[in-house]
Amino acid sequence: MRGFLVFLGLLLMAGGGAVAGAQYANLDLSTLDAVAGAKAFLLSSNALYAGGGAAAFGLLLIVIAAVTGGKKRAKPTKAVAMKQATKSETPLSSDSLFDPEPTPPPLAPETPRTVVRQVEKPPQASSAPKAVVAASDQPPWSQPAAAPSVKPTASSQPPDGYDPLVASRSDPRLLNRKRVTDLVSINDALKAYHAKHGAYPKAEGLLGAAERGEVWIPGLAPEFIPQLPQDPSGVSGQSGAQYVYASDGRNYKLLAQGVSLIGGTNVEVLGVRIDPTRRPTAENASFGFWTPEFASA
Repeated sequence: MRGFLVFLGLLLMAGGGAVAGAQYANLDLSTLDAVAGAKAFLLSSNALYAGGGAAAFGLLLIVIAAVTGGKKRAKPTKAVAMKQATKSETPLSSDSLFDPEPTPPPLAPETPRTVVRQVEKPPQASSAPKAVVAASDQPPWSQPAAAPSVKPTASSQPPDGYDPLVASRSDPRLLNRKRVTDLVSINDALKAYHAKHGAYPKAEGLLGAAERGEVWIPGLAPEFIPQLPQDPSGVSGQSGAQYVYASDGRNYKLLAQGVSLIGGTNVEVLGVRIDPTRRPTAENASFGFWTPEFASA
């Protein structure tokens, strides 16, 4: 097969080279006039491409035949050949075909084993009764553990009899948290009023619901706040503290006055400030919002 590929490759190279060389060699091509178009084909550029392609394909066949020719099987070495030659095989004769098979050697007899069994003694009845030890006389680690006590579980509902107003009176921090929330809501409503009208609601004097009634800031509710809140101490029946407001239209002051700061309540959050002009103490202070021009109002 390899020889055939080499022969075909040489043939293609020779034929392709001749066809391609006809473009450059001065040859007499008059003998090809009998074949229609043969002379014109050899003189065209297509003959050059066809001849070159055939020669290249023939060269490729030769390369393939050279690469895939295979290797000769290696001869066995002398050591392997001598080992195979020296193997002795036992020849079979007509007499050995009917020889009886060799009998295996007899097995050694097993040595009998003697099993000694011990006689179990019956349990003896105890003549003297055991002394009963009281639980209190036993060591602590041997005494039974006490039953776990039932712990009360938490509930989302307040206990029976709980009154938030009474709880707020005993803890002023709850009142101050409510005051801060109310003042922030009122201050936001004042900013919305000023954004719409260009001025704050006018009110002379720092007065609150005790002097002006429920509408203690005119024009603010219900458009900018649903309802004007009042100090939680007045709602719960206590007296003294209340929300107050004063404004000339351009500036304002909003305070929760007369409140207690006992308990370390931090009320200066969300823009709320303690009024320093009223000499604040832990039992009597005022905090809220104001513009700089109305700081001393």
